[in-house]
Amino acid sequence: MCGIVGYTGKRPARKVLVDGLRALEYRGYDSAGVAFGGERIAVYKCGGRVDTLADILPRTTAHTGIGHTRWATHGAPCAENAHPHLSFDKRIALVHNGVIENHEELRRELCARGIPLASQTDSELVAHLLALETGDIPERIFRVAKRTEGALTLLVLRAGEDKVYCYRRGAALLVAEGEGECFAASDMAALSPYARQVRVLRDGECAVLSPSGAMYLTESGICGEGKMLTPPPAPARTSKCHMADEIAQIPDALSCTLDSYMHSFPARERTAEKLRTCRNVLLVGCGTAWHACLYGQEVIEKLAGKPCRALPAGEVDSPRFTDGDTFAVFVTQSGETADTLRAMEECRKLGAYTLAVTNTEGSTAALAADACFLLRAGAEIAVAATKSYCCQLLALWLLAKDAEGISDGKEEAEELLAKCRAVMKAELPAECARAQKLFFIGKGQDGVTAKEGALKFKEVTCRPADAYSAGELKHGAIALADGDSAAVVVATVPCDARRIRATVSELRSRGTKVYALSTVGDVGADFTLPLPVQDECALAPVLAVIPLQRLALTAALGLGLDPDKPRNLAKSVTVI
Repeated sequence: MCGIVGYTGKRPARKVLVDGLRALEYRGYDSAGVAFGGERIAVYKCGGRVDTLADILPRTTAHTGIGHTRWATHGAPCAENAHPHLSFDKRIALVHNGVIENHEELRRELCARGIPLASQTDSELVAHLLALETGDIPERIFRVAKRTEGALTLLVLRAGEDKVYCYRRGAALLVAEGEGECFAASDMAALSPYARQVRVLRDGECAVLSPSGAMYLTESGICGEGKMLTPPPAPARTSKCHMADEIAQIPDALSCTLDSYMHSFPARERTAEKLRTCRNVLLVGCGTAWHACLYGQEVIEKLAGKPCRALPAGEVDSPRFTDGDTFAVFVTQSGETADTLRAMEECRKLGAYTLAVTNTEGSTAALAADACFLLRAGAEIAVAATKSYCCQLLALWLLAKDAEGISDGKEEAEELLAKCRAVMKAELPAECARAQKLFFIGKGQDGVTAKEGALKFKEVTCRPADAYSAGELKHGAIALADGDSAAVVVATVPCDARRIRATVSELRSRGTKVYALSTVGDVGADFTLPLPVQDECALAPVLAVIPLQRLALTAALGLGLDPDKPRNLAKSVTVI
């Protein structure tokens, strides 16, 4: 859950590193730091964001360096725990993305050898271990990798050299070569201003970057060509924040996802056949992606007629009823979500057919799955997922329609795009977000939308919000309803309208003010925001979630918060 960037070449390293870290800050923003190469390695780091780091950096002629922006896992977010970390002999500096799972054992060993530790992090230990080894840096990295457990993606400097050493295990790492320069980063966002093509390092692969080019190694020797990708253009901020921009981009993103499915999904026929003929379906994701899976469960059971389970990835330790007759779908915006990748590995061991649904080409999930569907929604920089969630819903619906075999869904999806543009400015009254207690209510697929609305609100406002099934509310949670509470009710399924009206009446009779999003007409709320009726009502959640995203955004801005970088969160959750 960290952003790392490295550079060596003809440009001043300071600008490349700072610009790269700013592009990667959505991956972690509680501390940051850089190290510049030279006869003596110079390290600068701080608690706080990249702008704070930029303010303390001196002007320097250094042309080689590494940088890091952090989401804290071991140790508080402060300067001493920020990366880069120096070895005890001050000859090696590194930045690390991942978690060393056997760090306690390694810490005891280093302390017993009298090595002084300057931080509480697991990453610092790797710098000391590298310094204790002999030989060239790649040899040291391969030996230390054998001694560590967990994700170990590194950029390393050695004093007196103009090289950046790269190693990938677990967390993604990309390398780009230019004329007289080389770059490395954990995400293409940092490389897109400089590179036309990037190489995806494979697990266990090391790269040695110098101004004259890059050399790629495995433990057995120099390796050949790897997977090359073209970075997308860097996204521009055109309004208050990236989250606002990304909500506004939803119609275009949906159009790109539809086009990707219809024209750029080489495994489409094979995937549809696997889904048609499998015995059962497993959908796996985390956070917002798990909510997409809950929606996928609804539409796959309804359209494809297959028994389907949606599970949070962290619960897939030993998935029951999973074997060679299971179709397993892994939904992850970044393609690097650690829990989801581990769940995919477990399912592959049991023989399941695996499909990754991701927005990130060349990601670990995209490369590891039997097949991959790319959303192509465009870069999403805000931590809270908005356009990628809508595209995940559309992708899962298209999969279900293909398996149903009646139509390819293109006509209904195009109708959705037209309706989506019409709903982009639809807003719920901001007053509902100011209630002391806020509930989100729905039933069936609308219950999934309610869960996602509550999550989005909690993420960007740092205020509590609860989601409840309409039918379950009166079995306990209605005890919370009173004059200090408000409820947002989602109603898009005609056959559920009667139950929704009953729930609204129960809430209002206890003093709760009710705001409704409805395609089914009046449900008795204090305020109703009508949504366009979608002929394929299974796609209505794509429309209904947009006003809930806008509500969360408006509430966060009203509280003076930065919705792009919510407290304690990062975009790519690359740790277990």
